[in-house]
Amino acid sequence: MNIKRAACWLVFILGAITLAHLWGQSKPASLPDGLYAELHTNKGVIILRLEFEKTPMTAANFVGLAEGTIANKALPLGRPYFDGSVVHRVVPGHVIQAGKPGGTSLDGPGYEIPNEIVPGLGHGRAGMLGMANSGPHTAGSQFYITLGDRSYLDGDYTVFGEVESGLDVVNSIVQGDVVEKVSILRVGSKAGQFKPDEATFRRLVDDTKARVEELEREKAAREAELIQERWPRAVALKPGLQFLILREGTGEPVPAGTTLTVRYGGETLSGRRFFSLADGKPGFGETPEPFAFAVGTTTIIPGIDAMLALMKKGEKRLIILAPELGYGRSGFYSKSEPGKKRFVISPNTTLVYEVEIDPEK
Repeated sequence: MNIKRAACWLVFILGAITLAHLWGQSKPASLPDGLYAELHTNKGVIILRLEFEKTPMTAANFVGLAEGTIANKALPLGRPYFDGSVVHRVVPGHVIQAGKPGGTSLDGPGYEIPNEIVPGLGHGRAGMLGMANSGPHTAGSQFYITLGDRSYLDGDYTVFGEVESGLDVVNSIVQGDVVEKVSILRVGSKAGQFKPDEATFRRLVDDTKARVEELEREKAAREAELIQERWPRAVALKPGLQFLILREGTGEPVPAGTTLTVRYGGETLSGRRFFSLADGKPGFGETPEPFAFAVGTTTIIPGIDAMLALMKKGEKRLIILAPELGYGRSGFYSKSEPGKKRFVISPNTTLVYEVEIDPEK
C-alpha cells in the first residue's frame, strides 16, 4: 500500500510539474493574450509581440522557421532556424538586424515572401519589428528592430510586430552579438491555434501573392489613366519613357563626352516633389540646384541619362518614367544624417521630371 501510495504521489508531482511547465510556456503571468517570440541573446531577453492576425503570412514564416516546422534550404526540417544566429548589422539610431540561419554561412532560407503591408503598422518609433528585403517581395528570414522613428520605411517593408519587453536589451546590442535561442510563446486560445506547418504557410504565401498582384494591376491601370489625363500630348520614345518639349534648345544634341550644366524638378504621381542637388541626386528643396553631367559618362537614372543624350543646350523637357527606368525595385534612400529628415523615393515609383540644360554662356 505504501509503495502504491508513493507511486501515486510521484505521478501527481510529475504531472503538476509538467502542467506548471506547460502553463509557464503558454500563459506567462505578465503577458496579455497574444503570440510572442522570446529571443534569448547574450545581452539578455527580448520579447517580441507578433501581429499574427494582421500579418498571418509573415508571422507564420517567422514562427515556422523558429520552430522548424516549415521547409527551407538552409537547415533540415525540425531544426530551429534562428538558434545560434548572429546579429549581423547594427546601425545606431536606425535598426539592429538578424535572422540569418544559425550555424551556417547562408543569408536566408532559399525562398522569398511578398510584402504584407498593413495600414496602421508602421515604423514610427523604436522597437518595431520588420522584415528586411532587397526590394519589394524579396523578404526571407532576416528581420530588424527599429532604434528610433523610421517612418520613411512605411509601405516598403513589412512590419509584423514590436518589442513587448527588453527594449533596453535591444539598445545594448552590437554587431556580432548572438541570438542564442528563440522560443515561441502562445497566450490565449487564438494564439494557441496558430501553429503553422508547411501546407498552411504555403497557402498563406500564395494568397498574399495573389492580393499583391491584383493591387499592382490596379495601380498600373490608375497610373496609366492619370498620365493620359494630365499629359495627353506626351510622346512615347520607348516603353516606359514619354516626354514633352517644354522649351526648344539650340543647335544639335551634344556628342558623348560633352559636359553639360543640368537641373531638374520632379514629382511622384501622388504629388510628392523633389529637386536636383549639386551632386545630381534628388532631395528636398525649393528650387533645383545645377549639377555637371558628362554625356555618356555621368549616370543619374537610366531614363534621364538616355533623354539628356538627345537634348540640346537650353532645352527643357517634361519626362515621364516608368519605375524600371527610374529607381526600380531598389528605390532611392538619401544618406542618413543625424537630425535631418531622410529623403526617400519608394521602390517601383513612377516619376515625372522637368529637366533642363543650361544654354551656352
